[in-house]
Amino acid sequence: MDAGAPRSLLASAQVAAIGAVGFLAADPVRRGWLDAPRALLLAAFIVCLPTVYGEVGGDGLQAFVVVRSALLDHDLDLANDYRGLGVRPVEASGGATSHLPVGLALVWAPPFLAAHAATTIAASMGAEVAADGFSVPYRSALTAATYVYAALALLFLESELRRRHGRSLALLVVLAIWLATPLHFYMTANPAMAHGASVFAATAFVLAWLAVRSSPVVLPRSWALVGLLGGLMALVRLQDAVLLALPLADLVSRRPPGWKRGLAAGAASAAVLSLVQLCLWLRLYGRGFVSTVLAVNLVGGTEPHVLDLLFSPRHGLFYWTPLYVLCVLGWLAWARRERLLASLVAAAFAAAVLVNAFIRDWWGSEGFGQRRLLGLTPLLALGLGQALGSLDRRLRPAAAGALALLALWTLSFEGVYNSGVVAPRDQAITYGELSAAQADALRRRVVALDGKIPARAWALAYGALGGTWVDGGRRSLGGRIDLGAEPPDMPFLVGRGWYDPQTEDGVTLRRSRGRGSWLRVALRAPADDEAVVRLKPEVPGLPLRVTFEVNRQPLGTAEVRAGWSEYTFAIPAAVLRRGLNDLGLVYSTTPREARPGHAGRNAAVAVDWIELRRAPGLKPAP
Repeated sequence: MDAGAPRSLLASAQVAAIGAVGFLAADPVRRGWLDAPRALLLAAFIVCLPTVYGEVGGDGLQAFVVVRSALLDHDLDLANDYRGLGVRPVEASGGATSHLPVGLALVWAPPFLAAHAATTIAASMGAEVAADGFSVPYRSALTAATYVYAALALLFLESELRRRHGRSLALLVVLAIWLATPLHFYMTANPAMAHGASVFAATAFVLAWLAVRSSPVVLPRSWALVGLLGGLMALVRLQDAVLLALPLADLVSRRPPGWKRGLAAGAASAAVLSLVQLCLWLRLYGRGFVSTVLAVNLVGGTEPHVLDLLFSPRHGLFYWTPLYVLCVLGWLAWARRERLLASLVAAAFAAAVLVNAFIRDWWGSEGFGQRRLLGLTPLLALGLGQALGSLDRRLRPAAAGALALLALWTLSFEGVYNSGVVAPRDQAITYGELSAAQADALRRRVVALDGKIPARAWALAYGALGGTWVDGGRRSLGGRIDLGAEPPDMPFLVGRGWYDPQTEDGVTLRRSRGRGSWLRVALRAPADDEAVVRLKPEVPGLPLRVTFEVNRQPLGTAEVRAGWSEYTFAIPAAVLRRGLNDLGLVYSTTPREARPGHAGRNAAVAVDWIELRRAPGLKPAP
């Protein structure tokens, strides 16, 4: 679809996939692993797939050039890869380089090769797409792969949580971790970053460790697999390497028979992957790679900002993601049953917080929330499972409702953050600023529903969200619309046909633009009204008439006099409706129509205000 295929193709594939999932889940013979909760989760993943942003940008460009150069050019000369993408190269030691660890490039390699195979076949069949490693299918495949990797991590977590707490609670926890944390943002809005892959690698590592430790016998090959997954996790996000201490401390604390062999096997396999990163750094930076790596990864803050990282309005972990508070509390409940595991998890959390608090931009630059701690997702999910599992079953429906509200709040927060309406994306956003922006965004959505839902329902929703009416109510303009000084919470008020607001001689105004100017006004209780319009002509000596209309119905015409004057038009209640109404001023001519070659604005009039007044007795319009 990103490459130009019709949207109907993806929609058909989605419908077919969801239908297949539902069919299998409904058949107890064929479904196997797939039951109703998992079918619901898969259907949600399929529905949300088209929301994935298909372009590679930001840090992801550095992983893209590495995977393309290695797989297609068979070298690590990255200059031509940056040039092919049309972006400025990242440089260090005098040449084009990549500051990212190699892990994201490794997990992107399979989808990149799949995109290359598909694009090569399509190009050979005559499709207008280049199999050069740069075209849209390659970029879109990698961002979609991040989404799929993170979705797999959530499915892995669902299986572990189901084993511990049952399928209903497992589904609830996974949906909350997906939609009420920054994970959703980095799966859809910014999938070119490493965080979706980080959650996948960290989840695979943690769950493999939990599975292996439950065996009564220490099998070196099993612990070697844990080490490999841990090495991959560290190569995706270097800060996640603190989690490697989990199996190490676990074995040393328990000392089961053969624990030394297991420890050696895990460490050796992790070291093998670390050699891949070491070779890449030597190739890109030379022997002095250590100082360069520390510099480009912003290591070396003068003091740890632990409290800021956790509680600051500037991307603080708990401030931006309140769900994590419940996750951490869940570790306390976990400690009553598995003290060692809960203690290890809490210690890993503390170590991760401390490491990231020492980074110079502890707030995570332009991150949504505390993005660098997303690698802790499996530990936090297990904590949330313990927290909800300790609740009385009668309280779980209320908990599910609270989590749903928290998910909606977080998704709304994403939109506010991404739009930059409150603050630049690397700055703080307080709850007060956020709530005002969320209410405004919700009002805009309600405004868009005008005419699509019953008028009474629309009015109730608009009023409940603090909407401003023109004609009365708790928030009212008192009937007067002051052009040029419109309320900022009514962005829909000024329609087309106006120039930007101005102030002249202390009068705020707007000039008309073209043959007509329209306003959209919210009326709470339509009745027989009069509209009084204060305006003046813009071009002296130009004969001009103005017609006032409501909801496309002309209600009267007046000759425009020189200077500021007030013009009154009768409005019968029959042409008004509860909700939004279109008020229009239509002009008999414009300066450019009447006087060819007119060099100024194409403005027939300047309008100071329009006022709606209750009519004492409706008179026919002239």
